[in-house]
Amino acid sequence: MKKIAVIGAGIVGVCISHFLQKNNHQVYLYDQHEPGTQTSYGNAGIFANHDCVFANSPNIWRDLPSLLIKKDGYVSLDWMYIIKNFPWMLKFLKNCSYSNVDYIAKSLSNFSYHAESAYNEIFSDINVDEIVVRKDSLYLYETINDYKNGQYMNGLRKKNNIPFSYINKKEIKKLEPSIAPVYYNGVLFKEESFTKSSLKITQKIFENFINNGGNFSKLKIKSIYKKNGKLFLYYDNNELNFDKIIVACGVWSNDLAKTIKDSFPLDTERGYHILFEGRKDLISRPVGWAKLGFYITPMDDGIRAAGTVEIAGLKKPINKKRLELLEKSARNILPQLGKVKSHWMGFRPTLPDSLPVIGESKMCNNVYYAFGHQHLGLSLGAITGKVIQSLVENKRSNINIDPFNPYRF
Repeated sequence: MKKIAVIGAGIVGVCISHFLQKNNHQVYLYDQHEPGTQTSYGNAGIFANHDCVFANSPNIWRDLPSLLIKKDGYVSLDWMYIIKNFPWMLKFLKNCSYSNVDYIAKSLSNFSYHAESAYNEIFSDINVDEIVVRKDSLYLYETINDYKNGQYMNGLRKKNNIPFSYINKKEIKKLEPSIAPVYYNGVLFKEESFTKSSLKITQKIFENFINNGGNFSKLKIKSIYKKNGKLFLYYDNNELNFDKIIVACGVWSNDLAKTIKDSFPLDTERGYHILFEGRKDLISRPVGWAKLGFYITPMDDGIRAAGTVEIAGLKKPINKKRLELLEKSARNILPQLGKVKSHWMGFRPTLPDSLPVIGESKMCNNVYYAFGHQHLGLSLGAITGKVIQSLVENKRSNINIDPFNPYRF
């Protein structure tokens, strides 16, 4: 049995803690916020266990001029931030070549293949029947041009054996009659699930962890270091000794990595959501809108429109125009939506190749990294926990994590 610290109580950190504790380790979980209340809170609630396509795309070269000018596209770029962080942008663009995108898609799909079985292990210990729904997700194209532009990405999905089918306007109307007929056609992503509450999923796993002897402290860890061959965390003029440390605190992970002389090209995608009051039965499943890259999902507390990408860093205030665009687009799809109940902005941890960092530090042995899951934190939380458990215990795994090597850049 090892004494292990997990830093970060989002869905990834909580899943890691679950698997380590279940294998009889003494686990201490740390976060400066309550579990599941930050980036893990605001997503669209989709377990996209079979997806492999996100920000990197060869189409970015075609779209880049308009993205730099327009503010109503699927990606919003802040000029000043891009200039300041131009080396990161160059790495991102390098990973938008056809060969690199093909590699990214294959890597994500191979990893995602194991995601559902990992969650099934967790869900065998907790009851999620009331908040997890097994249902195909619907993704809509507004125009024939949107549909044609999506064919490259759908080709990647087909190549990587991701189950989906095309669906015409009549079939969409039959599936989701409340959706306004503002679409050309769509895609059904098969064998997927969604949660009615992203927060409750994290909280349920966390509560099970605590009930089985886990430890949680709400505090900010400031650094990691070794002293006399022993591994320590430092916070508020105190130090704590551990056998192993896992850094899983999302976009803030690099701050801790730098304290042991590691550094990674970690940035943030700012994501938004709006929660609408009113009938939650307007739709029965997540409904995506290709033009802006967001989903509308029926949640316990209303209907949530969540997604889009904004590259503008951590410090810039919330972009009200982005929220207005999201609300306008959601109401165009579902005119019956009620009043806005709340809105939110969060920070997705993002690497230039859209792949996470998973592995052991070369600068400080017994420190492990698990961050950078971008849009797939919820989807890949459990399988990341399983992989970290194997690494910590020095066990061989049948899951290839070479593409997520922390030192690949």
